[in-house]
Amino acid sequence: MRTKTAILFPAFITEYTQKEIETLSRNKIDFNKYIQQASETLGIDLPAFSYNSAEYRNDELLAQVIAYLFSCAGFDLIKKNRVNIDFGAGYSMGIYSGLYAANSICLTDGIKIIYKAFELVSELSCTGEYAMAGIIGLTIDDINGIIKNKNFEIEIINVNSEHSLVIAGKKADVLRMIDFAKIEGALAVTALNVKTPYHSEYLKTFANRFSDFVNTLDIKDTEFPIISTFDQRLISTSAEIRKELVYNLTEKINWYKTMQTLIKNDVSLFYECGAGKDLSKIARFIDGDFKVIQMHAI
Repeated sequence: MRTKTAILFPAFITEYTQKEIETLSRNKIDFNKYIQQASETLGIDLPAFSYNSAEYRNDELLAQVIAYLFSCAGFDLIKKNRVNIDFGAGYSMGIYSGLYAANSICLTDGIKIIYKAFELVSELSCTGEYAMAGIIGLTIDDINGIIKNKNFEIEIINVNSEHSLVIAGKKADVLRMIDFAKIEGALAVTALNVKTPYHSEYLKTFANRFSDFVNTLDIKDTEFPIISTFDQRLISTSAEIRKELVYNLTEKINWYKTMQTLIKNDVSLFYECGAGKDLSKIARFIDGDFKVIQMHAI
């Protein structure tokens, strides 16, 4: 029986392997052309990429754009190597590059989606300060117990594994939660470099306007199924994709269940299609007989 293969797309880049550009260049893929397309689409002169670039690390919009471009270039690398793909899944905003890979949207429309989503959620800055954090070593019940007892305006918005969770909400409460999580025995707690509470209740107010924008785009049926991180269904039609794009911004996601669904569908080989190795790290804490290959190892 043929090994089933899935490609995974990260949302942000927390750390580069510093082999990404070399890998693309070795395979005759010019990353500068992707940056040029993004510049033309956004109408701004994006800075040249370097691993130490502060702009792509500290600017929330540019951080999403560069992660998207690396993932799209990574897929083009996989395509050049004639890898058979059975499924795709995008971690949070990684869905955009997943749809590019599945030939559902073009590269520039993915950039337009990123910009529109960012433009909408930026309106939250008028209502207060928000934050996100990753917590390793506590369970869902542990974290929900603290939230309830302290009456924090935060919520679990993603489950990476049974003991790896992501929270989002009011910044003051997220920072306090970080302290309490450490007291309760969390192995690691990391404040994420974002100011938007992605996937939280606060973003539901933007659902209709984001849906209106998505409906203006040319979205095709996918060439392979995409697994929803919202409810783990297999999606492939343009109508399903339009709904999923809205869910992916405004609803909680569950990466753990998404990976479990892929494994139950007999996937034993994953390609992390993007810069860094965040999804490979998360996969180490998910049970199953599978292998994850990072972009630089292709």
